[in-house]
Amino acid sequence: MRQGDDDRRADAGNETQPGGVVYGGPDRRRAPTLQECPVCQRGNALDARFCAGCGHPFDGEIVDGVYEGGADPLLGRVIADRYRIEELLGRGGMGVVYRVEHVRIGKLMAMKLLHGALAREKDVIKRFKREAEAVSRLDHPNTVQVFDFGQSEGMMYLVMEYLPGRDLGQLVKDSGALDFARVARIGAQVCGSVQQAHELGIIHRDLKPENVMVLEDGPTEDFVKVLDFGLAKLRESEEAAEKSITRAGSILGTPYYMAPEHIRGEMVDARSDVYAMGALMYKAVTGVPPFWATTPVGVLTMHLTEELEPPSLRAPKRDIPKEADAILGRAMEKDPADRYQDMEELRADLLDFLAAIGADGGLESGKLARVKGASLPTKSGRQRKLATRGDVDEFERQIRRRSLLTSFLAVLLVAGVVAGGVYAFLRRPQEQPTTETEPNNELTEPNDLPAGVTFTAYLGRRLASDRSDADIYRLSNPGGGRRTVRVEVTGIPNMDITFELYRQGITTPLLTADSGGIGQPEVVPNFVIDGDTYYLRVREFWESGRLPTENVSDPYTVRWQVVEPAEGDEAEVNDSIERAQDIEAGETVRGYIGWGGDEDVYCLAGDAGELVARLTGISTLDLVLTRIARTTDRVTVFDDHGPGEGEETDAVETARAGAVCYQVSARRPKEGLGNNADERYELTLEERTAP
Repeated sequence: MRQGDDDRRADAGNETQPGGVVYGGPDRRRAPTLQECPVCQRGNALDARFCAGCGHPFDGEIVDGVYEGGADPLLGRVIADRYRIEELLGRGGMGVVYRVEHVRIGKLMAMKLLHGALAREKDVIKRFKREAEAVSRLDHPNTVQVFDFGQSEGMMYLVMEYLPGRDLGQLVKDSGALDFARVARIGAQVCGSVQQAHELGIIHRDLKPENVMVLEDGPTEDFVKVLDFGLAKLRESEEAAEKSITRAGSILGTPYYMAPEHIRGEMVDARSDVYAMGALMYKAVTGVPPFWATTPVGVLTMHLTEELEPPSLRAPKRDIPKEADAILGRAMEKDPADRYQDMEELRADLLDFLAAIGADGGLESGKLARVKGASLPTKSGRQRKLATRGDVDEFERQIRRRSLLTSFLAVLLVAGVVAGGVYAFLRRPQEQPTTETEPNNELTEPNDLPAGVTFTAYLGRRLASDRSDADIYRLSNPGGGRRTVRVEVTGIPNMDITFELYRQGITTPLLTADSGGIGQPEVVPNFVIDGDTYYLRVREFWESGRLPTENVSDPYTVRWQVVEPAEGDEAEVNDSIERAQDIEAGETVRGYIGWGGDEDVYCLAGDAGELVARLTGISTLDLVLTRIARTTDRVTVFDDHGPGEGEETDAVETARAGAVCYQVSARRPKEGLGNNADERYELTLEERTAP
């Protein structure tokens, strides 16, 4: 994350000012009806002295609808018990970016906080977690490293590298157009970064000079990092009219660098990023974008209709080589089939050019040095270290080593005092524990819960006035194979129980089960795991403003087991078009609405004639059947019947493979369960034959 103004660009008509919060949309001078909290963005009465959401004191005044609150209330605050906020770096339509210090490591990082309004949207939170988890797997030397992500005190955060330097757009603005050799060197690095993302199924969607960071003190000359993987798709989710699924036709991007198919609202793929990469390099080598008009619509139209002027003709005084015309021209072909088919092809031509002029500088090996030991000078002259992936990994290893060492020393002490008794105890036949062992309310002290074993436990005395008791269990999946599991937690008469499932090394829960009310059980019938170790946390669903509930007399039980899906069962996780399950015409698939908010998406696997989808009912749920036409982005909802009844679509005259998808979901009731772990629906695609 760059030091400067990565996120200072605000949404048009909704600009922010330092220390200010905008009220009322485009008309900033309209009198406000609510006082918005600068921390969590919750609306409060104009005469309120404290925020009803987070307790922040309102020390400032409302001037023309803008909160003039002086110092940023988040400065100095510690987020997620480890990130101390030090300095605001930039603001934008999605959130704010801060420089933070990891209080345990003592090194600097960058943190992106989503605006409070977005952090309260369930669909945005779900998409944020999914995209952040995918981006955190990127480890290319030229990709900004994501260290952590999660939710704390109602704020969604993403922690990444802190990168002092200038983005490529600012570099061109300050220095003018660059030599093509320099552009090719930068472009080859960007291609390598984006190629890895493509191999993991991630399309950037918003490649532009402002998302390419040129480091001030990199390991090599013009060493770059690519920013904002996944966030373009997150913004798309925020703006989409249909929030429950990815809209294939939603237009999002920067007009100067958008591929024609992206502008037309068609499905984008790796070749769309190739086009944007060509436009990015065109701007860097000529100093101007490939197409320019007085309005964004004019620019988009030119991408669709105008022929590209070769960069050597666009900037004849720049002495741009003919290789630049050929490479950029092929990258920006209007038909995706005529372009480079992936970033590796484009990278290879850039490296061939550099090698021909003797300027490859080791890029052909694909083994660029990583940034190590970088530092940031302060006003006092003190050098402060910037965190790297190695620092974060070493910190996590130290935590594990300390935990192991503490346990080892404790065992040695006990062994020294009661050696004979321990020896005899270890020699006797071991019995499998079936009750919890306190304390077990932290990840460092979980109870082992083997598959198929029922544990009895208590949510007893509260830990503090604002914290209920919690029980942590470790679930082992030897070999880390892909398995479907069922998790069951029985109810407690005076509590609303919830449970969360975590994967080791990830601080955000993969699954939160909270469909039942007070006294009700929580059951998830079919969730897929594919790692070695998971953690299950059972606790009370607690709302601020009241004391957590205590119960030392009524136990609950917890159990998980591996289940084997039968032929024709759904294959979780299939909650979006990207993860949709294939289904053939004439086929029937069985599935669960297994937890609150569960959605299942199926896409037609082969061409079919006239096609109708039929969905059977579940007795306790009001099911909804949605048809998505991916080529036109048309969404049709079928919800003609109530709880316990099925739904049926009208006919699609000609259905093409991958172009028609169906989503099964349930309307969330105001009271009662929003899921059913015992009954399954059946979805059938029926191909009608001509009479």
